[in-house]
Amino acid sequence: MKTPLYLTILLAGLAVAALLTVQPYSAPSRWNRYAGAAERYLEAALRQDSVALAKQSLSTAPVSWGLHAGRAHPRALAVWSRYAHPSLGFQHGDTAIVYLETATEVCSQEPIVLHFVGTGKRTRVLQASSACFELP
Repeated sequence: MKTPLYLTILLAGLAVAALLTVQPYSAPSRWNRYAGAAERYLEAALRQDSVALAKQSLSTAPVSWGLHAGRAHPRALAVWSRYAHPSLGFQHGDTAIVYLETATEVCSQEPIVLHFVGTGKRTRVLQASSACFELP
């Protein structure tokens, strides 16, 4: 009689472990669609590639911000360009305001905020900001 009880408890434990591992109710963030554009923008800033920044931006402001961030904080920006991911966002008409965060200790309390216009390959940065990388 003890064997079926032990087997039932073991199977229930395995089912709970599988459920916690798989998390069937977790949904991807709708802001993940901006992850590629954010990564390309931060990598261009890290490389100090003004041409790539200009192609990805709608004005000179995000180009200036990216060049300053790459010049003044190259180590911090290297971490962000590799590990940042969209965590929160807001949609206002055709503009998406996306907050990037990283699970590292580098400026972890100061998200990078990117304002995007457009979708897909036509996504452009309208504005970039972060207290960690601010212009003087």
